[in-house]
Amino acid sequence: FYCLDFHECSKLLDCYFLLMINFLHFYAQPMNIVYLEMAGMYLIWLIMMLLLPKKPQRIISTICCVLSVGLILFFTIYKRSQGGELSLIPFISFTKIKEQPEILRSMQMNIFLFIPFGLSTPFALPERLRHKVLLTVPAGMVISACVEACQYFFSLGHCETDDVIMNTIGAFAGATAFLIYTAIKKLINKRRNNKWKHIRKS
Repeated sequence: FYCLDFHECSKLLDCYFLLMINFLHFYAQPMNIVYLEMAGMYLIWLIMMLLLPKKPQRIISTICCVLSVGLILFFTIYKRSQGGELSLIPFISFTKIKEQPEILRSMQMNIFLFIPFGLSTPFALPERLRHKVLLTVPAGMVISACVEACQYFFSLGHCETDDVIMNTIGAFAGATAFLIYTAIKKLINKRRNNKWKHIRKS
């Protein structure tokens, strides 16, 4: 199976990191541009993981996982203005969308913010661990809950249950790349084994 060399890997990494850096401005961008950027990030990551050998795959995933957590803290703690409002009723944001359409954008952004975390974490986890997606999603939820608690206690922005729900959905959306990766790898291995069986028989 084809593997990336250093030059090819660096090109894909450059594209991925550029998209991550662009996160610093994505709250001000039109939603159609944000959709394209998130789709591009997802596809680049999946292709890169499929073509990278295991060791560099793990190293890059760990670095990107740390960077994604840094991005989350940057947007949710560092860039937050004074607030301190508390809303513990799940899905209450949906009832306000008609009156305040910008809430829908905010909810989508909360999903997108955790997608890089969901993309990188399953690949960064030790090889021996099983059910990596089932570990990644609760990890995203815990990080989100801790962020919301900090926002409440330090009066930063709005502490909302809906934010935790949207963040968790984002972590899962990113982690689906690992499910696709696993399915493709199994298919490749199955075809390879069938090919060897055919060669041995002949």
